[in-house]
Amino acid sequence: MARCSICYTVIGDTEAATQCPDCTQNYHQSCWSEIGGCGTYGCKKAAVAQKPPVPVVVGAGWGDTKPCPACNLQIQSSLLVCTCGAKFPWADAMTPTEYKEWQAEQNALSSARSRLAWLFIGSLAGVTAPVLGTIAGVYAYKKRKKLAGAGGTYLAMGYGSAALGGIYAVIIAVLALGG
Repeated sequence: MARCSICYTVIGDTEAATQCPDCTQNYHQSCWSEIGGCGTYGCKKAAVAQKPPVPVVVGAGWGDTKPCPACNLQIQSSLLVCTCGAKFPWADAMTPTEYKEWQAEQNALSSARSRLAWLFIGSLAGVTAPVLGTIAGVYAYKKRKKLAGAGGTYLAMGYGSAALGGIYAVIIAVLALGG
């Protein structure tokens, strides 16, 4: 009973077997075919290693350039800022349409953060807190997917404003009722 030198299992009497003509090692026919030859290191009938195909690399070499989607100037592919002042979220090239969409998203996010910051500041004052805090809480809830970045800071400001508004509303109600 011989063992296959590739899979190390016993070669059965009914299984197709092959013996290497150079080193006389025994193999299953399927194991020999799968690796393309002998599995013994240094044997002349050993399978020849084939080099894998060259990977496709996009924009990673020296001297690679990409067009700026804002001004169409050729810039280095790894740059995230163009000389025209345009900023990009990643190094891969963007089409002008993708850049405009990304820029619109960033402007909307900046505007939402700014509004929420002003609502938070307004809710710190006692008189305006019940109204502005409620508005800030509702605004933060409606924009929660957009504001989820930055570690949740802006969501916390919105919900914190709502909590402040609620606390101030209770205080104002207690004082108004003579408590």
